[in-house]
Amino acid sequence: MQYEISKEKSAEYLRQAIQHMSMQDTAFHPVSYAVWYEYSSGEHAHLIDEVNTLIEKEKKLNEKSTAQLFNKHIASLDADSAQNIVDRFNNMVSDISSTTEKAGQDTTQFRKTLDAWSGELQQLDGEVSRHMGDLLSQTANIQQSMHTLQQHLETSLHEIASLKNEIVKARQEAISDGLTGLMNRRGFDVALKKTLESTTPYVDTCLIIGDIDFFKRVNDSYGHLFGDKVIQAVARIMKTVSGDLYTSARYGGEEFVMLLPHTSLDTAREVAESIRQHVANISIKNNVTSKLISNVTISLGLTAYQPGETAESFLNRADQALYTAKANGRNQVTLIADEALAAA
Repeated sequence: MQYEISKEKSAEYLRQAIQHMSMQDTAFHPVSYAVWYEYSSGEHAHLIDEVNTLIEKEKKLNEKSTAQLFNKHIASLDADSAQNIVDRFNNMVSDISSTTEKAGQDTTQFRKTLDAWSGELQQLDGEVSRHMGDLLSQTANIQQSMHTLQQHLETSLHEIASLKNEIVKARQEAISDGLTGLMNRRGFDVALKKTLESTTPYVDTCLIIGDIDFFKRVNDSYGHLFGDKVIQAVARIMKTVSGDLYTSARYGGEEFVMLLPHTSLDTAREVAESIRQHVANISIKNNVTSKLISNVTISLGLTAYQPGETAESFLNRADQALYTAKANGRNQVTLIADEALAAA
């Protein structure tokens, strides 16, 4: 679900969502707001049908039914859309909070004024004095309501901050590889797409794909736990070599990728060779035999982006370079410079 609508239409959805929320047995929080915003937009038929059925049956939605609707129909949102919902709710609560605080201050000042008048009016007609007492009592009730609302809004703002942190964490987990801490394939594909969209025909961008040599043999000889240690060791090298300039990722299994924007082929070849040498120098302790294993190597394919080509074509050419490196004996860097060579 995306939110490519006008500000006016969004404001109308927001108004309707608040109206619906106020009629339910749920607190004002992002989950409830997300459900009712989607309902008000009219674009989610399954959600609308289920909400209408629940309202007809239960009259009002409670916390449980609201949470179930959110999990079923809203939780599948991509991270950007989820962040959009939170930001909208946050702005709404902040605006209401500011307005309520100002109203509370005005009410307090009004109360002080009434108190001053009350002392003077008590010397006058008793009926006027009684009316003033009623007015003071109602003002006190308004003050208490304002105070309570302010507390609820402050709680909502804390909940929003917590929800934002959850979204950031979930987004990070969604693009991270659990074993190595590097970016995963999904994250890398997104990073590659963004880089290529912003790349001009005159800016060099290179891609390295590396694959640990004979990794199945490593697993078969030393076990999968040792294989994981090898992957983690290579990942540390990729992370160190890439630094803040490049984007490294575990692309799957024992395969790694590195995106090098604003980098010439000559420089990229030096980076790839540095990775190869560092991996060849790895020594990893086998916890079963207590021996150091130092026969780990990696093959790497390298290519440069051709202006106008797709990300898939770019990746395929780098992958072909990797295949050539493996076919020619492994533990080496192979470069394919352009499409003509790739087709040769």
